[in-house]
Amino acid sequence: MNWYVLYTLSHRTQRILANLNRKRELEAFIPSYEVCHRYTKEITIKPMFNNYIFVKTELDQGEFNTLLFNMKEDNNGLIKQLINSETSALTLKEIEFFNLVLDSRYVVKLSKGYQENGITHVIKGPLVFYENHIVKVDKHNCCAFLDLIFFDRRIKLGIDILSKK
Repeated sequence: MNWYVLYTLSHRTQRILANLNRKRELEAFIPSYEVCHRYTKEITIKPMFNNYIFVKTELDQGEFNTLLFNMKEDNNGLIKQLINSETSALTLKEIEFFNLVLDSRYVVKLSKGYQENGITHVIKGPLVFYENHIVKVDKHNCCAFLDLIFFDRRIKLGIDILSKK
């Protein structure tokens, strides 16, 4: 299974996503993550990367490029296909990361943890797998920043820091 990443105009992202998902050989989605609002404890879902659409398919790079070209009228607003060293398919390490943290709806569930002596300990959620990669926690916005970079951006995921273990 190959994964491709497309960058779109913000006001066209949902329309392009719908057009791509009409093709049976594609599964297009926007990876998102849950965020817990600090005071209300209301959980909302935010895109991990604004204006990015991920596509999973068995098509190779050439076949995928042809399909996109043939859909160019439907995909007005598609800015570019992100390229990662001669191919836009994600690396195996990137695919592994997304497979571990995303649920079946392509949402990263909120993790729960606590801090002790400046170290964040994750007790529940997908960040359990990446606890050692947490470099900063923004308690106000209930999110953790990882030392993992994806297309020149630090990955940010939701975490609810509990006051006690």
